Amino acid sequence: NYADVVVDIGKVLVGENCRKKITSLNQKRQRRDLSRAVCALLNSGGGIVRMESEDRNYCYQEHGIGLDIENCLRDCIGSNEISEYFTWMQEGSNLLLFVKTWSCGGLEQGIAEATEPRLCSLSTGLFYRSGTSVFPVKSREAPGFLRGKESSAKCNSVNGLSAKRALLSFFGGAEKTPPNIQEHNIQDAAAKFIEKGKVLVGEVLGFTETTHIEFKEYSTKSVLEYMSKTLPKYVSAFANTEGGYLFFGVGDNGKVTGTHSNVEKEALEQVVAETTRSMSVYHSCGSGALGVQLQTHILDVHDETGCSQGYICAVHIERSCCPVFHGDPESWMVMDGKIERLRAGKWMELMTAADPALADEFVTELSLENGPPLIKPVYSKAGLQCAAELQEHLYPVGSDGIKWKPENICKDLFSEYPGLEDLMRKQLRGVTTGVLIFSRSWAVDIGLKKKQDVVCDALLVADNKYPVLFTVVRDASCVKSGTWRETARALKQKLVNNGGYTSRVCVIPQILQLNGTKDQTEVPENDVPWQETLHNSTSPYPKSYILTSRDIPAFLRALVIVVLGFKSYLSDHLGCEIFNLLTLKQYELLSKNLHKVRKLFVLGLPGTGKTIVALKIIEKIKNTFGCSAEEILYICENQPLRDSVRNKSCQAVTRATFLKRSFPYVKHIVVDEAQNFRRDEGDWYQHARSIVKRSGGIFWVFLDFFQTTYPCDCGLDFSKMDPQEWLTKMVRNAKEICHVMVDLMREILQTRNINLPCEVLGRLLKQVEYAHSLPGSFSREQNIRPDELAKYVAKHCKSYREQGYALRDIAILCSTQPAADQFRLELQPELRRQLGKHRVRRALGLAEDISEDVIVLDSIRRFSGLERTIVIHPYTPQGQIFDNLVLCAVSRANTKVHLL
Repeated sequence: NYADVVVDIGKVLVGENCRKKITSLNQKRQRRDLSRAVCALLNSGGGIVRMESEDRNYCYQEHGIGLDIENCLRDCIGSNEISEYFTWMQEGSNLLLFVKTWSCGGLEQGIAEATEPRLCSLSTGLFYRSGTSVFPVKSREAPGFLRGKESSAKCNSVNGLSAKRALLSFFGGAEKTPPNIQEHNIQDAAAKFIEKGKVLVGEVLGFTETTHIEFKEYSTKSVLEYMSKTLPKYVSAFANTEGGYLFFGVGDNGKVTGTHSNVEKEALEQVVAETTRSMSVYHSCGSGALGVQLQTHILDVHDETGCSQGYICAVHIERSCCPVFHGDPESWMVMDGKIERLRAGKWMELMTAADPALADEFVTELSLENGPPLIKPVYSKAGLQCAAELQEHLYPVGSDGIKWKPENICKDLFSEYPGLEDLMRKQLRGVTTGVLIFSRSWAVDIGLKKKQDVVCDALLVADNKYPVLFTVVRDASCVKSGTWRETARALKQKLVNNGGYTSRVCVIPQILQLNGTKDQTEVPENDVPWQETLHNSTSPYPKSYILTSRDIPAFLRALVIVVLGFKSYLSDHLGCEIFNLLTLKQYELLSKNLHKVRKLFVLGLPGTGKTIVALKIIEKIKNTFGCSAEEILYICENQPLRDSVRNKSCQAVTRATFLKRSFPYVKHIVVDEAQNFRRDEGDWYQHARSIVKRSGGIFWVFLDFFQTTYPCDCGLDFSKMDPQEWLTKMVRNAKEICHVMVDLMREILQTRNINLPCEVLGRLLKQVEYAHSLPGSFSREQNIRPDELAKYVAKHCKSYREQGYALRDIAILCSTQPAADQFRLELQPELRRQLGKHRVRRALGLAEDISEDVIVLDSIRRFSGLERTIVIHPYTPQGQIFDNLVLCAVSRANTKVHLL
């Protein structure tokens, strides 16, 4: 009955006295099950561990939990302060353990730097060597160890010494200097010893155990089993430190003992090979080497009469520049409702994840240095409203009363559904301060499919109350058992794993019937863990989950990130997922009631985020109407933009393809960059309208007439483009670039070289806003001879490389495709000459290569809808649309533009 992630571990005997009565084996099994469940929830956003007491007379208040269980929880978090993460509560014979999310930023919300590892791990699967002993790398030590290994991998080629120094921060200075002469002599002695063909049983080796040498005696008849169990730990330890020799068949005193059994030489070699082959090595050094690097040497052991006494198995393990795992770490997550152990590779990826190095144009909203394990970095553009400012605008909380937000949605809902306002007011008795946030579907807002028969949802975030998600339905008896909890459960998880909320949190779902005989909860009694109204509700969560005035701002900021966050175009550029935030106008557009606003023309200025909104509205269509990908069609003009949209919950085609094919299953159409469509090849608009009309679907058209790149009819009747919404806040480009773009747009309106709805565009331009004051640069060079142009561009590319920019930061955009093809031939040899010392394998690519580390060189038209940090435009006048083409090129740049 909980809208939360609940892990059931079955029957457990709890209470100090009872715990003493069960066998140690059962104690160990129960602790193991509890540890795994707790670790999985800590790493997955928190939740509840449910266990049933084997003792029917058990009472938590009288009998407690048991010291071994308390210590088990301490071991999970590596701290004695178990109350910071765990809360116990008894419900009948069930004992519930409420688990708060793990956070690497410490226990207090808002700590700036990581004080804990990014994951909770019971063990890391890593070992290291210190003196003559082997130690596990503890979870708290893992970040430092892995950073040392990463540095070691990067400088491994520098005589090996830099690699050693890279591990000093973890090994406590043990390797400050190379091994001394005596240590070298011991290693040399070991190396010479393994060259012997035979040794005498009882012979004492001429060297002792050291950091690089370990002796193991066959103390059991199961020699092969003993070796397979012993090898992984010692191989991991030697490989992760400085390498060394592991001798099987030698006692601690250095005396040769042999195998004590009839074991074949080949079997010894095979057990070493098979055991070490299964060990994981994760290379960050670019090495093609696979697995652990080692050599196995088998020495015959005989007595004085020459009779065989078995063998010595000597394993020489080489130092690894990258982590070598004994086995997968003991770290779990909840995946698809099941507890799954993380493989070493995934654990490494999560444990070492770090914020990307971004330019000053971005402000960090959510950092991997301070948050739950599953969050992604979130950034806002410098100068745009940050998450806190967006929260104050969208979800303000004052000191007086409850604020009902958003006002426009409230107004529409109360007009459509008489009685809804009164119904909601009845739920707020006793609530004094907070915000009630309405939505036509909170499920859709967080990326889930809309539940049928839902009138609306309202999320109550109030001081001294649990967060409550009211779901208003027409007939509560039609609500399927359990489904009403899904949205609240998903919202709670997203607040943590997407929004970065690190305090205790729950979202309690409550169903309200609007048009029944009673304005109250109407769900079968066994399914509802609360009372009729909020003010006398007894929540199933501990009181520590009640929101306080201190918690509410952080809760609402996390909610802003959940609702307004979208995957940034920089994700592919950086090779890791990062998120940006929508503007208020973009969010307002996406909040439209799709059942009413089925047709819409969205006119936007350059750099206002039209394509972002187009992709987000596709997600909303899918979830609002429960569509499959083949029922939604995205249409654009150029192939590179089409390719970047494919596999995003829809079909994606170019206009040309759209006119050639029928789409029998399509119900909804979103058109992007429509100003560059052409009627002379077919009436795309009527074709699209006919498809949408047959299903009563959604038809949204996004366009920017200022960026028209064809001097021909685009197929739209300007007088019938109704209804309209405008996007006028320029969010993509630096301040200097925005100024140039506005000047170009004014020039386009004045010259009127092509057929445009100039009156509308004039009003649109008057509303232009510069979203931020991010500095940039714009330069125009007019006196470059055509035969020097390639050399000039190559010189600039080289200069940017030397300043730290990557090739993927640069786009060279030509006015036409033939011009781009010709300039490629001229530029390639110059780039090879200028960038030769940078060891660049491939410098130039096409618009399709937007996510690769190459300079894109293509036509302006083919780069439509895409963007890069730096744009270089070697332009040639193109008659009627010259200013439009220059504007298109300039608008593709984030911070730097060169017109040549």
